[in-house]
Order: sequence, then C-alpha cells, then structure tokens
Amino acid sequence: MVDLHSGKSISPYTQEQQEKMAALVRENKERKLKAITEEQAAKRKRSEEEMMRIQQEEDEKRKAAEEEAAAEEEKERRHIEERGESSGTTKEDAAMEKKINEWIANLSLGEDEEAKFYVPQDERDALASELATMEDPLEWREREEEKKLEWKLRMKREKKRRRDEVNRLTEEVAK
Repeated sequence: MVDLHSGKSISPYTQEQQEKMAALVRENKERKLKAITEEQAAKRKRSEEEMMRIQQEEDEKRKAAEEEAAAEEEKERRHIEERGESSGTTKEDAAMEKKINEWIANLSLGEDEEAKFYVPQDERDALASELATMEDPLEWREREEEKKLEWKLRMKREKKRRRDEVNRLTEEVAK
C-alpha cells in the first residue's frame, strides 16, 4: 500500500494478488514448520536408537563379565575339588568347603556395593567430578557402568588373590 499526499491509499497489487501472496507466505511457513517437525522427529528417533544400542552394548558387557566371573569360579571350584580328592579329605571337609562356597556366593549378591569398598574414596570422588562435567546422559551412564565393571573386576581379582594366599597357607600348614 502506498499513501498519497492527498490522503488516499493505493495498492500496486489487486486484492486477488495480495491474497495469493498471503497464501504463498502461509504455505511457505507451514512447509518450514513441517520440515522442522520432521527433523526433530528424526533426531529423536536417532537418539532413541542410539540409546537402545548403548543399552544393548552395556548388557552384552555385563553378560560377558558375569560369564567370565562364573567361568573363573567354576574353574576354581574344579581345582579345589581335584585338590581335595587327591589330598584325601574327608566328607566333613567337603561339606565344610561346600558351606563356605555357598557363604561366599551369598556374599557376592551385593557386588556393586562391595566393589565400592575396594576403591579409594579419592578415586570415587574423581569419577563423580568427571561425571558432573559430562553433559550427555548416555555418555555419563556409559562411563559410570564402565567404572563399575572395572571396580568389580578389581574386587574379583583381589578376592582371588586372597583365596589363593589362604589356600597356599593352608597347604603349608597341612604339610
């Protein structure tokens, strides 16, 4: 619209042309909004797929760690059984050993909490500060799970070292 000195307003476009332009502007806006909505939906879908992939990887890592621990315990149990049979242990000793193994199995139910006791407080604090700086929750969770598995492995190795030491001392005393 153009205002003239005389006070009249004139338009270089007809009413029909103005309506077409307004319709084109609306359609363009709608297309842009639709494209943005589709892009956000695609991003959300990708992030959900990424979360599922990470969860599956974590589950696989956890399973592998549990299977490794179970295999290690089975190997140790077989070793103890073989050693017990060759040294001529009595049935009472075997029953006592079975009770001890059950007791150890029951103790390992709270491994996450127990593993924390094998980690110095300053190391736990360092992890907490590291996690506080991370912005991506998936990365944060992955790092936390990785550390927990690392601490569990450290705990298992320490327990195995102690058991081996006790077994060695027991053999020495028996001789």
